[in-house]
Amino acid sequence: MQHTRASLNRTIPKVGDGLYNNKREEILTLVEDTTSGHHDTLIAACDEERYIELAGEEGRGHRNCSENLGEGLRIIGIEPPQFTPSPLNLFMNIPVSEDGVSLSFEKPTSKEGEYVVLKAKVDCVVAFSACPQDILAINCGKPVDAHFEIL
Repeated sequence: MQHTRASLNRTIPKVGDGLYNNKREEILTLVEDTTSGHHDTLIAACDEERYIELAGEEGRGHRNCSENLGEGLRIIGIEPPQFTPSPLNLFMNIPVSEDGVSLSFEKPTSKEGEYVVLKAKVDCVVAFSACPQDILAINCGKPVDAHFEIL
């Protein structure tokens, strides 16, 4: 996402914008978004360390997006990278505060049935994870399944 932000000069892509890899090549295009456009490109994918940070030892073993990515890639025969790339957190509401510095984890503004459409510009693997976060407000304490279609 750091390359997408630099290419777009904004923190959140809007309809018509590309999503770029580390060579600044457009991989995907956001072609439709029925939400209010609140998505996040700043927050790292959660991992076990994040859950331990939030919940102490009770966070150990919590499902997380980093492990979901690794599991999904291994299933299709791809060795996961050493570190989880910066994700596009669809439907996640992480506003930058008025001070221009602080972030907060807020309830989503999207509603059930709203969606985004991404168009692949090149052959690629796209990994999705239904965010398992149940401690912070971002899923209202109730993670839900993610549904997607490949057309």
